[in-house]
Formats: sequence, C-alpha cells, structure tokens
Amino acid sequence: MSMFKDAWLWYKAATLSAYNSPYATRKQKRNKFSSLKKKAPKYPDHTCPHIDDVLHILNQDPDLKPKQYRRITARMEKLRTQNDRLRSSGKYWYWVAKSLLKDQ
Repeated sequence: MSMFKDAWLWYKAATLSAYNSPYATRKQKRNKFSSLKKKAPKYPDHTCPHIDDVLHILNQDPDLKPKQYRRITARMEKLRTQNDRLRSSGKYWYWVAKSLLKDQ
C-alpha cells in the first residue's frame, strides 16, 4: 500500500509541477520514475508449474472422488487465468506509465 501512497504523494508534490516544467531535465524525470519503480512490488514468478504440481498430487490421491477432482481442477484453472490476467494488467499499466512519462 505504501507504493501507492508514495506515488500519490509524488503526484501531489511540487516535483510533479516541476516534472511538467520545461526546466526539468530528462535525467530528473528518469530518476523519479526509477525511484518509483524500485518501490513497486516484485514481479512474481509464473504460478502455472505450481498449479500443475497441485493437480498432479491430487490426481494421485485414491480417496478423492472424480467429482471433487473436477471441481478443484476447475478452480485451479480459474486461478491460472486470473493470474495471467493480473500479470498482463501489470505489464499494461507499466508501459502506459512509462510511455506517458517518456513523452514529457
């Protein structure tokens, strides 16, 4: 949450008006973007191998009924899809922010 707070404080600060001023150098702009990027959460690894491992372990369980296995598989596949969408969303917003700041 502090990442968003830091970004908001930077947005409200005089540095943003300075960022848009003709006197702000490209280096200053890059440094500010870099400092915000360093505070961002780390990019997680792909979760697909972990989901596959869980499904493989569940497939080996002799006490698990086929209906239960199908329900768990459906939920894990939904989780896989949500993770992919979240990853794509993060990439999209990173490139949007980068392109907006690059043009100034």
